[in-house]
Amino acid sequence: MRILLISPNRLRLVAPPLPLALACLAASWSGHHEVYTLDLMFADDPEGALSRALADSRPELAAVSLRNLDNQDSRHPESYYPEVRDLIRRLRSMSNASLLVGGSGFSLMPRELLAYLEADFGLAGEGELSVLRFLEDYPHGAWRQTPGLVYRGHDGITANPPALVARLEDLPDPALEVCSPVLYHEAEGSAKLAGVIPVQTRRGCPMRCIYCTTPRLEGRRLRAWPPERVAGWLARWHEKWGLTRFYFVDSLFNHPQDYARRLCQALLELRLPLEWAAIINPAFPDGELFHLMRRAGAVRVQVGNESGSELVLQRLGKGFGRDQVVQTLSLLEEAGLAYACFLLLGGPGENRRTVAESIDLMERFHPLLVNLTVGIRIYPGTEMHRLALDAGMVQEGESLLRPAFYLEPGLEPWIWEHLAEVQSRHPTWIF
Repeated sequence: MRILLISPNRLRLVAPPLPLALACLAASWSGHHEVYTLDLMFADDPEGALSRALADSRPELAAVSLRNLDNQDSRHPESYYPEVRDLIRRLRSMSNASLLVGGSGFSLMPRELLAYLEADFGLAGEGELSVLRFLEDYPHGAWRQTPGLVYRGHDGITANPPALVARLEDLPDPALEVCSPVLYHEAEGSAKLAGVIPVQTRRGCPMRCIYCTTPRLEGRRLRAWPPERVAGWLARWHEKWGLTRFYFVDSLFNHPQDYARRLCQALLELRLPLEWAAIINPAFPDGELFHLMRRAGAVRVQVGNESGSELVLQRLGKGFGRDQVVQTLSLLEEAGLAYACFLLLGGPGENRRTVAESIDLMERFHPLLVNLTVGIRIYPGTEMHRLALDAGMVQEGESLLRPAFYLEPGLEPWIWEHLAEVQSRHPTWIF
């Protein structure tokens, strides 16, 4: 079957994000079907690029990825899925191909989004193997059993439970060539920083943060590619395109710690001028690992601390306390590893005192920047959603496609004025 795989994302916040899912799906499907790709990030004329791609591929199936639902900004919320509906409508008018939509954004609310986007089918969850099964069964009419498939029937929209890829090592290497990696490596985003290439080494998250959707998308059981294989990707991409800057998008780079050490050792043994960043969870402070990361090419990390208040950390279900945050930041500074921090303000139990505790803790250390967020995006099926229902912030049956946020009563408008004053003292703190 001829498939046109489309990444419509054109947002360049911080840095333009290379559509890694496009590379993974193209690699998995190409051995079985005739796969064409269209990445609209750098298209000067998106309409013309779409027209040319359709003429070249004459697809029987057009698959569109929805990466993000919105900007998660409680002050100025902006939804992105209307643009995807416009794209699907254009595809409908320009082609007879069946239309399928997937991606991490779609997977959060598959029934609501299939109805809104007007696609023929949806695919929630990991698509490398599920779409292959769907296409194999489609000619025989047995496709309704496909894991993760979302479709219309006589009784409305059905969403099958998604299935995870059991062994990531059985998947082919990402086909990075379909994503114009050199363009992403050199492009600047809103932060005017040099571009980086995303790399995923693991899927799944065992943590139980009450607002997070990662366990729903990837499961709680960690699955990983062999570290030596991941290092081989970076070596090949460096040799082929001269890529030197990478970002490990794993939600927990420093867990499991033995895996992180193996990966760092494999990167060290490459003896290449590579620089990379990653996400660190304070639940696993490890000074020895932080030193090894720096030797292996790490130039900065993002610390998912979210708060400096013991009460708020417990209420958010973070799985670590204030002391572990302090230990993590101290060990990073001791290792000479630059870091950025996050403060996710406004959750259950937040008040003037807990906000002050978080600000005070950040001022004790020397982060490159602190990303300040007020209000926590509510997603269906999370513990945060249940708390928001109990608090009357959202109503039972209310669609959450339109962004809704958990913001503890009594914080507005005080918190915005306070953060503006804080930022005047710390220009690298952003909100």
